[in-house]
Amino acid sequence: MYRTGNKLAYVILLIISSCTLCYSQQDSLFRGTKVGCISGDCQNGEGAYRTSGGNVYTGHFFNGKFQGQGRLIYHDGDEYEGQFESGKMSGQGKYIYHDGTIYTGQFANGRMEGQGTMEYASGNRYEGMFRNNVKSGTGEFWFADSSHYSGNFVNDRMDGQGTLNYPNGDKFVGSFSRGKQNGKGIYYYHEGNRYEGEFVNGNFQGNGSFFLNDGSHYDGGFKADNFSGFGIFYYANGDVYAGEFDNGTYNGCGIYYYENGDRYEGDFLNNQSHGTGTFYEADGSATEYHYEHGNIVGEGVQLASMYSSGHSPLNPAGDNTTGTAVHNQEENKNTTGETSANTIGTTTSKQENNQTEKTENTTGRNSSVTNNTGEICPVCKGKGKIYKPEIRKNKMVTKDISNGIGPRNFVTYTVNEVVRPAGYVTCGRCGGTGKINDN
Repeated sequence: MYRTGNKLAYVILLIISSCTLCYSQQDSLFRGTKVGCISGDCQNGEGAYRTSGGNVYTGHFFNGKFQGQGRLIYHDGDEYEGQFESGKMSGQGKYIYHDGTIYTGQFANGRMEGQGTMEYASGNRYEGMFRNNVKSGTGEFWFADSSHYSGNFVNDRMDGQGTLNYPNGDKFVGSFSRGKQNGKGIYYYHEGNRYEGEFVNGNFQGNGSFFLNDGSHYDGGFKADNFSGFGIFYYANGDVYAGEFDNGTYNGCGIYYYENGDRYEGDFLNNQSHGTGTFYEADGSATEYHYEHGNIVGEGVQLASMYSSGHSPLNPAGDNTTGTAVHNQEENKNTTGETSANTIGTTTSKQENNQTEKTENTTGRNSSVTNNTGEICPVCKGKGKIYKPEIRKNKMVTKDISNGIGPRNFVTYTVNEVVRPAGYVTCGRCGGTGKINDN
């Protein structure tokens, strides 16, 4: 038993000694101080050579230079194995960096040149063209996070036309510059949305169009991936907003058109009516309000502009049923003393052969309204106010739901709001006085 143990110890000692000798020989090649030929034929044959910089070459020599197949270990730990020509890496070879990154491909005049593959220690991988040690030309880059780029490279970065696929299924097709989207391009979201337009440093910026998978789309300005400046949003339900945007929301002056023909014109702040605004109904009536963060403050004013052509909330066609009676040529010739009643019960006696009234009537004005006696307003019936029922509307709004994680992700939804509350508003025809003195 004792002798068996001695034999085993002897074998182990022999192996250790052998390895020590091996390492000692390697040290003599790569860790020694001698510069020049270390061993073998360094002129025309096989040999080992240490440069003045501490790099060690082992392989074929021709006319005193590295030629053919060889291996070069650098003093910093990098290593090359492959073809040499006239002392430089040329042809097919493999370069292993001390951090674990590996290049396999073509070399010329001591540099990576031509087709090759770079496998990074980080897990990234590139296959494509190299020039002067950097990625240049067409190629493909696989990122460790499963992103994939296919396209052109310049000076080691994505540059030119290319396609970038993201891990979540999103895709960009377009122009790159210095590693980022710059210029024209299309960004496809995996859920169906897409952006077409201008990019700056990877962001939607400039003019563009955004298409949502619900059928809505936006045309206008962008900044930092969001709607900014003037734009028009066409919603799938038929509503349209045209006006100013800031950071993705209605901000500034704009017009919101509802599908049924109603519209709001005025100021917005963060998607809400804010400031002075006017709500127009499809029949032509209009009421002006002051809004604060979507809420109406104070009393509205029924605008007078709609009455200028005979239109009113009760009479969108302008057919004189609101009390602005216009005598036609047949009525002017009426000499029987008949009266013509308007819809508010005001009667006007026709004067037989009254040339003055005939002259006034040819302008479309009723003398009882245009005189200076202060006639009762035919719109509010002398009350100075008009009662308006409440109108609630569903307004479309677009929101980014990405929460700052990854690319923008826009969705549309509705906000129910009161655009006109129930109550009395000031009559715009008489300015709230109940009387008209229209010269």
